[in-house]
Amino acid sequence: MKLSDLKNPFNRGGSEGDSDNDLGFGTSITNAGQRLINRDGSFNIVRRGMAAWRPYQSLVEMSWAHFLAVVALFYIATNALFAAIFVFIGVDSLSGVQAGNSFAEDFVLAFFFSIQTFTTVGYGAISPTSPASNIVASLDALVGLMSFALATGLLFARFSKPKASILFSNNGVIRPYRDTPYNSFQFQIVNRRNNRLINLQAKVTISWVENLNGEKIRRFALLELERDRVFLFPLNWVIVHIINKDSPLWGRTEEEVRAMEPEFIALIQAYDETFAQDVHANSSYTCDEVFWNRRFERMYFPDENGQTVLELERVHHIVALEEEE
Repeated sequence: MKLSDLKNPFNRGGSEGDSDNDLGFGTSITNAGQRLINRDGSFNIVRRGMAAWRPYQSLVEMSWAHFLAVVALFYIATNALFAAIFVFIGVDSLSGVQAGNSFAEDFVLAFFFSIQTFTTVGYGAISPTSPASNIVASLDALVGLMSFALATGLLFARFSKPKASILFSNNGVIRPYRDTPYNSFQFQIVNRRNNRLINLQAKVTISWVENLNGEKIRRFALLELERDRVFLFPLNWVIVHIINKDSPLWGRTEEEVRAMEPEFIALIQAYDETFAQDVHANSSYTCDEVFWNRRFERMYFPDENGQTVLELERVHHIVALEEEE
């Protein structure tokens, strides 16, 4: 399928045109007002049943807070397990541990001995003396070496994973397009990092609800943009769809647009010079997140030194059209 095929006008009456523009969500309605894409770009889908789970993928993709919590939990649980084995064998098999202590005291001493073995620190204050304790200590050291190797690989994978840090405005706007009789749908993005993103491409798809023979179905159409590509991204980018005769929003009032229950799905793709790879980011806007007759506040201005200052927090600022630009 070619990109030009997606730019054909949407088909209101047939299903063939919709199958070309369908993003993979299907045309059936699940819940009224349910969004397809969450604001963070994730799918609003809950997988149940025979979903495949891969530990490596989960550990690389989860948040840093969850990852560090998993590492800490694994570290404590593994050493606690080996400590319990040492206590079960008998702490008298460990030199430097006095017999006759309580279970809690024996467990604490065995736990810290396991940590020393697990991390290969080996202070020498406690050491195994019996064959059983030596075998357990050997297994402890082996698990420790393998765990640190895996943790090192996961840390490298997480740090080296290319990820765009593109910030989408909280809201979109529908406003007149310059000095023309047309309205336009707009939202803006900005790069939160100080790295170089080049060859940015933007695609915006609209999903809306229609009644066809008494049945609600979901329609899709790729929106034609005023500009769908920029070569450099030093400032913000206001992405504009002109609501002309080829637009699904043509001739509709605000109430009619809201009745369509539209969702504007945005996909941004760029080349990141830091990682020398393509990165992407996506988000969406529901009709409740789109304001009419508003505009975005200017994000950049020159300072007294002749430099251009870009205020990132202004990406979310919208004001009334009557206010002076």
